[in-house]
Amino acid sequence: MIDPVGAYRDRYDHFVRATVALATAVETIVTDAGLDVDAVEARTKSVESAAGKFARLRPDGSLEFTDPLTEVTDLVGVRVITYLTSDIERVATALADGFALLKTIDKSSLAQETGVFGYAGKHLILTADGDHVPSGCADFVGLGFEVQIRTVLQHAWAEIEYDIRFKNSRTQGSPVIDRAFTLAAGLIELADQQFELADRHHKEKIAELRAADAARGMDLELTAEKLRSIVTDLLPEYASSRPTHYEWLLTLVTANGITTGAELEDALDPSRVPFVVAAMDYQHRPGHVRLVDDLLLDRFGEAHIVRTATLTTERDRLGKLRYRLTKLQAHQE
Repeated sequence: MIDPVGAYRDRYDHFVRATVALATAVETIVTDAGLDVDAVEARTKSVESAAGKFARLRPDGSLEFTDPLTEVTDLVGVRVITYLTSDIERVATALADGFALLKTIDKSSLAQETGVFGYAGKHLILTADGDHVPSGCADFVGLGFEVQIRTVLQHAWAEIEYDIRFKNSRTQGSPVIDRAFTLAAGLIELADQQFELADRHHKEKIAELRAADAARGMDLELTAEKLRSIVTDLLPEYASSRPTHYEWLLTLVTANGITTGAELEDALDPSRVPFVVAAMDYQHRPGHVRLVDDLLLDRFGEAHIVRTATLTTERDRLGKLRYRLTKLQAHQE
């Protein structure tokens, strides 16, 4: 009879390579689907841990796994940590499209069905097979592996629970510990719900602002004339500059990646004007062009110097910008 533990030890390097390849494929699929996640982690089950799992017995005393290297599907484990609970299903859908899906275990649904608070998340058992063999996974066709998908908060709860509850069997069953984790699980579920609410409101607000920008023409590409109009609205107490100077100011603005009226409004913070004016200690009240130049310097710092130092025939603009930046930094302190 083949010793499964010895066989796993002999093939351990193969499983390590599989872990790297499958985790890379998971991360690629998630990224290609346009999903922003906190992390993708992976591990190969140690020989010691595998030995313990291979030796599990059923209630009747027989081995739970008769062919462990095939039946145990978490020898390769990948974890995708999301920001929001709604992203869990999106990640699961993307992975089920990229791999062959063997099984789904929805821990969150199970908790709701039983009316308890506890570990939440979704586990998928996947394999590279048939028409679902991602790039780099051809050597591992047919190998089942587990992907755990959970939020940052669910991940924190699970990691702390494992560290406290399961690493020391002597504390298992403590009502104080059980109650603490149940309460924490309830709070985490509530917090995840509030993050969903905040994210939904944020997206709705952004959509409203973009619609308002479009109605005002603020989503259109900046021109010198449009630039002058916006600056006049933002800085009504300061004098207009010569019309031709706004053409040059437009080059400074666009050099900083600002191409629309909405982006300009975001970049120029009128609340910073008193600070900039005090830091610069102008001999004369500045006009629009000089003040906007300094507001951009205040906003972008050294990057503004790099982007705009050569965009003029002005004598020694580089040196002047560096001197003005030191004044801003000194006043900040």
